[in-house]
Amino acid sequence: MADQLRDTESGTRGVRRILRKQTDKAVEALEEGGRPLSDEAVHTARKQMKKVRAGLRLLCETLGTRAYDQENGCVRDAARPLTEVRDAGVLVNTLGKLADRFRDEIDRGAVSRLRQELLDHQREVRRSVLEDGTSLAPVKLALEGVRERSGEWPVGKKGWAVLGPGLRRTYKRGRDAFEAARQVPSTENLHEWRKQVKYLWHQLRTLVPLRPDVIGKLVEQAHTLGEHLGDDHDLAVLREKLEGELASDDRAPLFELIDRRRAELQEQALALGPLLYAEKPGTFAERFKSYWRGWRDRAPAAAHA
Repeated sequence: MADQLRDTESGTRGVRRILRKQTDKAVEALEEGGRPLSDEAVHTARKQMKKVRAGLRLLCETLGTRAYDQENGCVRDAARPLTEVRDAGVLVNTLGKLADRFRDEIDRGAVSRLRQELLDHQREVRRSVLEDGTSLAPVKLALEGVRERSGEWPVGKKGWAVLGPGLRRTYKRGRDAFEAARQVPSTENLHEWRKQVKYLWHQLRTLVPLRPDVIGKLVEQAHTLGEHLGDDHDLAVLREKLEGELASDDRAPLFELIDRRRAELQEQALALGPLLYAEKPGTFAERFKSYWRGWRDRAPAAAHA
């Protein structure tokens, strides 16, 4: 797969190759997604930018704090207008999924009226962010800047001495976020945990060739956990929207259903957390170091790093 390391390259150069490809795909989505940009193109660009940020975390040890902060902040800031568009669309979809799940308990007329308000909101967001075309130019410039500067990154022919600390840091932050969410399952704590799970998921996908049978299962666990936390976050955003901005009197009956569904999703996520984060960060990193050594021992001699 294009997003995975190859045994013919050093680890750091492999991650840089992957980041460049992901940046190119994000730019391509912005250029080829039509005018105004389609929802599919927005989704593709955002997904690639999240992958880039996960990869930057793997390279942090060699980039250094200043360069890492610059590049990570550049991609993060570039994604913000697209996130606004994405969230507006997700509100509509999340209301629909909620209505389908509780079809026997929900007022279809109320859902229809609220859906129309959300659609009006989505159209306004798309108009303000996408239709004039000027909002996308800085996003593309930012991504192209990261792509150009990547050629100067001091990646060298390095291996686990760089990638290991990056993976360990991501795993530790996710484990800490899990503990915080388990102690206080606030929307903020759950959202932070979700972000860290997503970073780990993308990194694990990159590292699958090291030990496909084992890492592949971790990828599946991280993906399922991320989906539960993502659905919970979308419901939290919908509830906030219903509370704060929509004027409909139909909101109150939905709050109980949103809270009930969020409780189910959080229970599922908190049950999966101990499986993905069972090990201490040092133990987890050492295990992956052994996978790395075994993989490199089997690799062509010229690629050893």
